[in-house]
Amino acid sequence: MVSIKPTKKKLKKLDAVRGFAAVYVVLHHLFAARLIIAGKDFSILFRFGQEAVILFFLLSGFVIQYAFSLSTDKSFKTFFSKRFLRIYIPLICVFIANYSLDAIQSGSLLPIDFHSLAGTLLMLQDTSFLKPHVIVDPFLGNTPLWSLSYEWWFYMVFFVIITKINNRPSIIVYAIGILSAITYVIYPNFINNELMYLVIWWVGADMAKLYLQKQQISLRSLFIPLMALTCVILILIVNVIVHNHHVSSGVYPFLELRHFVFALITVVAAVIWKKLNWRGFDYTLGVFEHIAPISFGIYISHWFLVADASYLNGVIINPALRICCYLVICVLFAYVVERIIYVKLNKWLLNKLTSTKK
Repeated sequence: MVSIKPTKKKLKKLDAVRGFAAVYVVLHHLFAARLIIAGKDFSILFRFGQEAVILFFLLSGFVIQYAFSLSTDKSFKTFFSKRFLRIYIPLICVFIANYSLDAIQSGSLLPIDFHSLAGTLLMLQDTSFLKPHVIVDPFLGNTPLWSLSYEWWFYMVFFVIITKINNRPSIIVYAIGILSAITYVIYPNFINNELMYLVIWWVGADMAKLYLQKQQISLRSLFIPLMALTCVILILIVNVIVHNHHVSSGVYPFLELRHFVFALITVVAAVIWKKLNWRGFDYTLGVFEHIAPISFGIYISHWFLVADASYLNGVIINPALRICCYLVICVLFAYVVERIIYVKLNKWLLNKLTSTKK
């Protein structure tokens, strides 16, 4: 096995895809229901917001494995602190801004749903109108926050697996994911759902391992991850057959199948595109690289600032201009949160949390 060189470089293509996914989710919430241009409906182009989140999962697995492998401090204290601050500093800013905006619009302080707040802070949230047996919906109805619970527990499981299991950890993860998928057919719940989706996240992590070891990322080298995805897909097809209630393809039991099929297609497409030397990437997805530094802020704030916003309804009459203003406000807010507040607080708090007292 080739040794890992302890240097880190910026992964521009991953940043570009992350920026694209964030923008697409915003457009999905704006235009998935209706987008008429020159008398034609183009809304179908923006109906895959859930799939964009699956892109985040694949990218996250890659980035976390990449960063952890090259880090010199692999203690749980440092790992936990970095991941905690990365999620919770922007999240708390969003909570404060969302509640304040709602209170201003209503003209008075609003009651706080402490059950939803606690559940979201503990990363137990999901969307009950899409999946069964959800513990709690995201705080303040900010539905995009559903994915943060997945990300958080992926991080925690990753650390345990990667530090405690030395012999073929990926096989263990995929086996657990497949077993969880089987139990998901019998009784879907928070735990087996998270462990099932960990398969998608871990495929990204396995791609990062190949990249770091300077091995070829190909369909052959990804045979086991692709087979794991395929096994879960087959199980979820059974789930659709068993629990088909003639509902929309956007909710359980079809939604989970969509997610895994998309993950499989994305990995295969990425391998093929790589063999083509990423032809055309710079002129398509590459332009979204500049959004990446604030993509997380956009993702977690766009629901109340853009998609479900009404605070400019009585101020700007023209709908198109109003949407443009919402988007500008969201970008500015994300910039302040990500590039100013987070950068300063993260540096200060990380030093406090990870410093060793003599």
